[in-house]
Amino acid sequence: MKTKMMMLITATVFAMINFQALAQEKYSLGYKMEKGKTYRFKQDNKIETTQEMGGQEMKMTTDESSTIKYDITDVSPAGLMTLIYMYEDSKLRMKGMGRDTTMDMQNLKDKKTRAEMAKSGKIIKETPADTTKNAKASPSLNMFASASMPSLPEQAVATGEKWQGITSDTTHSGDGKVIYKKNIGYTLSGKEKKGAHDCLRIDFKGTLELSGTMKQMGMDIAMEGSGESSGSFWFDAASGIMIEETTVTAIEMTMAITGQQQMTIPMSQKVSSSKILVE
Repeated sequence: MKTKMMMLITATVFAMINFQALAQEKYSLGYKMEKGKTYRFKQDNKIETTQEMGGQEMKMTTDESSTIKYDITDVSPAGLMTLIYMYEDSKLRMKGMGRDTTMDMQNLKDKKTRAEMAKSGKIIKETPADTTKNAKASPSLNMFASASMPSLPEQAVATGEKWQGITSDTTHSGDGKVIYKKNIGYTLSGKEKKGAHDCLRIDFKGTLELSGTMKQMGMDIAMEGSGESSGSFWFDAASGIMIEETTVTAIEMTMAITGQQQMTIPMSQKVSSSKILVE
């Protein structure tokens, strides 16, 4: 009798556990920016660079602060968002190698880009929205000059579940371009409050590769590198908008210079970035 009772209790417990697992809440996530609305994000990047030239190690710190505006011009019945994004302001401070320079990046303010973004955050297409020439910026800063948002899963997910985001972005700088390929793994970690928003916290970690060419002062520069990136972002599932994102990226790259001078410069960078919805 006791054995049968224990078996019954055990079976009941297992049934309850399985029921709880089946009943775990799942979330269908997607960006839902509204047609006619404007969204602004405050973005801050800190780039710590160490490079070697002529056997001498040099260090530099770059702080970049900007506000990026997204004007949503159309939303299709399938949720494809057409938008125009631009910098409303951008300031750059570079400190190192005996110099301390602050620049107001006015040339970025006139550069508009039209983009089509899927509900998952993937950029389907990007084209210039004006005739302004591509503004010059460092390869590291160009990593953040895209309208793309963190990847969301195509399927509904529950807390603890994972998905993969593989992207390839091309950014232009003057006469050159840089290609960034990212392979990022995401995990839905749970619910978390951010300001007035009830958010889902999503943690991520993955790898990136970069390659590209550019021209400076009559010299050709070819670059290639790789690194790792990790961080978190907070997503308001009800309104379909990212509220905040923080990222730390470590990159090892090589820049090969040809022209008036020829040299190869190894470079290490640590990039700390934050992107916050302005309300």
